[in-house]
Amino acid sequence: MDPTLGRVIDRWRAGDRDAFEEVMDRYGLQLLRTARLVLRDQALAEDAIQETFLKAWQRIGSLRDEDPGPWLTRIAMNESISAYRRRHRFQALTERFGRLGSAKRDVSSEARLDLAHALDQLTAEQRGAIALHYYQDLSVEETARILKVPVDTMKSRLKMALHRLRELTGSEEASA
Repeated sequence: MDPTLGRVIDRWRAGDRDAFEEVMDRYGLQLLRTARLVLRDQALAEDAIQETFLKAWQRIGSLRDEDPGPWLTRIAMNESISAYRRRHRFQALTERFGRLGSAKRDVSSEARLDLAHALDQLTAEQRGAIALHYYQDLSVEETARILKVPVDTMKSRLKMALHRLRELTGSEEASA
């Protein structure tokens, strides 16, 4: 870890709000981008990151002598996934029991070209995996560590997410 960052973390541990603001300035935008990719909603993403930093302030004691980036990202991902689940709880329940959405919908040509629309169709966990692995360029192992899941689970999650994205964007033929 960068010695300068180490000193900032030490000041944060001592309760220095200015040091905490430095950490927020350093990591805030990256975390917000990740939350937006998962949640697909600016206001929800901002709320999730606010919760992330609140929890980080409260739990600074659990940060080991390491770069706080992965630790903050793990908190942000958990907050984003929780926010998504809270928002879509009813939809998830009805789909699970087949009351809504059981009929396969035809995806329009416009929607096939729209990656944002396709990402909306993934689960929060799949979007989280895609955001960390492809947008933040983390390895599968790093992504699994941040999300606290086994590497094989992460590989499966990424494979299923990519398959679903190909299906939604109409590029299924290109990968065959």
